[in-house]
Amino acid sequence: MNPYHIWPALRDIVADVKSGKRSARSQVELALDLAAKEKLDSATSPTFISLHSDYAMALADALDAKISKGEDCGDLCGIPIAVKDNIDWIGLITTAGSPRAYSRKAEKTASTLQGLIDRGAIPIGKTNMNEWAVGLTGENAHFGNVQNPHLPGCLSGGSSSGSARAVAMGIVPMALGSDTGGSIRMPAAWCGLVGLRPSSESFPLDGVVPRSRALDVVGPIVRSLDDCEYFLGSTFLPKSSPREQGDEPINIKIGWDPSLLAGVDDAVAKAFLQFMHQAQENGRVLFVEQSWPNFASATNCALTVLQMEFWQDFKTMCGDIEAHADQLGGPVLKELRHSASLGPDALRSAHLQLEAFRQSMNSLISTVDMLALPLTPCGPVRESDLPEAAKPLRELSLPMGAAGLPILGMPLIRSNKNVDFSAASLAGVQLVGKRYQEHKLISMVKTYLDAPN
Repeated sequence: MNPYHIWPALRDIVADVKSGKRSARSQVELALDLAAKEKLDSATSPTFISLHSDYAMALADALDAKISKGEDCGDLCGIPIAVKDNIDWIGLITTAGSPRAYSRKAEKTASTLQGLIDRGAIPIGKTNMNEWAVGLTGENAHFGNVQNPHLPGCLSGGSSSGSARAVAMGIVPMALGSDTGGSIRMPAAWCGLVGLRPSSESFPLDGVVPRSRALDVVGPIVRSLDDCEYFLGSTFLPKSSPREQGDEPINIKIGWDPSLLAGVDDAVAKAFLQFMHQAQENGRVLFVEQSWPNFASATNCALTVLQMEFWQDFKTMCGDIEAHADQLGGPVLKELRHSASLGPDALRSAHLQLEAFRQSMNSLISTVDMLALPLTPCGPVRESDLPEAAKPLRELSLPMGAAGLPILGMPLIRSNKNVDFSAASLAGVQLVGKRYQEHKLISMVKTYLDAPN
């Protein structure tokens, strides 16, 4: 499906708004008009669950007034943004994709979102998501399932499903999502985009409905690596140092574990090997075989942590699980009931084992420049294949996220100008950097892995 609109690069939007070539109001009006095509009552896809035109227009007019006075309006001035509906926005309802069990009016805007607004970004609405961020498919029992923009009959990926589709369809040029076990990376790749999971503990998560306090992060979904770098600016990740000009290494080494290909579809394994081959054609990239710790064990530990933390937070926020049984979708209710059967010893043991896993992954990446591995074992799943299709999706994304390192998620086969939208390519790749080195990771990927081969 063709996008509704092709947005310029983020820096070009800002330059046009600041110069008066475009107004902030015109950009917001365009985004709102496009978003109206994919609201809940849309026959196409329930990408947005709510739009907030009055608020967005007021922000745009205030920015245009600043520009007319010659005042600074920020480095994201006039850029419309979509916001996942587990992120608070003052005065508006947050549902976390679960409107019958959780529907709260935000008393304050989440600090990560407020920081973007302070830089001139203009939120236009809240996007659909997997209920309570449970799952990686893009399904929602209350609002409807978000469709893949490239493969008919398939889903967008989740849980930041609406945010990814909104960017892929050209409704907005950037969106905010959250990632626990792959919820930014997966929908970004499945929709042909770039998503960044920042390092764990990069910033406060106040105003973000928790999935797992130990594993949650918030990050961007955008169309390109350039846009990802521009989105971050110098303030989104206060612990990450902006790259210095000329600090790229002459050659780079990328660590990988061949055993991880055993668990993916043959077409995905072939696409990953093609990605490696293309990357090494420039002569300055070397893939180094490593032996990584057991991902199956790490997956089980991470699942225990996020499930038990979610169970504890759900009880605090909503109360008794069974009292809400008829208000929850099947995947959420099933997980909460399973979590209730686990004891505190299981959580303590899982935390200890995950810490050992993190230390091992930090040790492995210290000997190379980055790590690479497939993102999902298959391409975007067909809606008709649920619920079985949802089961194997987390085996690579969840443990890698639990390592706490920054990760880019994107299609496997891409260049500066083209993205392969086949199912195998959209299964995605994870490119992993060293802790708090997001800017350097993006720079290396742009320099060595995103050039046409």
